[in-house]
Amino acid sequence: MTHKSTINLLQTELWPKQSLLTLKRVVLSWLLVITVMLLGVFFTQYQVHKVMDQVSALNKIKIRQDKVLADLNSQLKKNKTDATLMNKLGTLKFVMANKEALYEQLTNRNTTYVAGFAKAMTDLSNMHSKDISLQRVLIDNTRLLLSGMARTPEAVPAWLALFDSSSVLSGRVFSQFSITANESGLIDFEVSTENMMDIWEEGQ
Repeated sequence: MTHKSTINLLQTELWPKQSLLTLKRVVLSWLLVITVMLLGVFFTQYQVHKVMDQVSALNKIKIRQDKVLADLNSQLKKNKTDATLMNKLGTLKFVMANKEALYEQLTNRNTTYVAGFAKAMTDLSNMHSKDISLQRVLIDNTRLLLSGMARTPEAVPAWLALFDSSSVLSGRVFSQFSITANESGLIDFEVSTENMMDIWEEGQ
């Protein structure tokens, strides 16, 4: 006959139940949330720095072109009018107006959100045409409005056809399109995906 030397008075049903909300789990949850937030902050800062680098690059180009323009003007004052030089100066002014418009859009915080606008501005810069000078750009998730000047009426449709290569601008359907000749002999144009007056009034 066997004898028990010990008796287990702590039955299984008397054991304390494990709580789902423990200090360790709470700490791990907070660490996970903080990590995700930090990653979001770092990504946003990266996007902003990327856009600011683009702004800096455009600013350097503008400074160089201002110097070239000043040199050309100085040469014009010293020499007789040269038709070739005048054509070169006109082309340079047209290109500078285009780049200044893009620079204004990148740095104007009143009408754009810089980080979200960067991709569209980059695509527009990559699709630069010497025959097109943008003066105003309004873009959001569903609407797009572009206005500026062109050398010829045919230059505007040819430039818009380049939008198919853009991940941001492709697929836009322009319901409004207008072109008019101005006193300078250039073409003023406006294209938009919605009624222009409504978009202009919201953009004011």
